[in-house]
Order: sequence, then C-alpha cells, then structure tokens
Amino acid sequence: MNEADLARYLNETVDPAEAVTSLPDSSLAELADALYRHLDTPSPAFGAHSWYTQVAEELQLRRLTGEGRLGGKPAAQPDDLGQAGPAGQEVPAG
Repeated sequence: MNEADLARYLNETVDPAEAVTSLPDSSLAELADALYRHLDTPSPAFGAHSWYTQVAEELQLRRLTGEGRLGGKPAAQPDDLGQAGPAGQEVPAG
C-alpha cells in the first residue's frame, strides 16, 4: 500500500470502524503495515494512530475468535483439517 492509498483511507473514509471490519485479513494486515510505517515518519497524519489502534484491535479480535476473512469469505477455522488431515503432528518412530 502506498502513501496515496493510505491517505484515501485516512481522509476519505466516513466510518473507519465499518471499513476496518469489512476488510479481508490480507488487506487489513497490509493496512496495519502501512499505518505502522506511516506512524514512524516525522509528522504522521492526524488520526493515523487511532486508525492503527483500531486495525490492530480488529486483527487481534479475529485471531482470538477465529473469525478471519479471506477475500470477503470466512477463513478456515483452526480445527479445519482440510482434505489431508492434521498437519504438524509427530510421526511415530519405527
């Protein structure tokens, strides 16, 4: 996300809370990264810290509740084993 895209979020979004909750996980993470980098500049835009706080809280909430979104669809749940079964389990020796 470049500065122009970030400026559109900061300056043109009427309801930040609605915008943050409607973004898929990948876009939300990208926005969090752009806001973090922007806050590290000498003069960040007014409201950028509030946006960053809101985005970080939404990411944390999604991680804790398992309600992530991928492209507007709910993400796979932690107990979703998929077709191959559980990954990362130990294989018995011998």
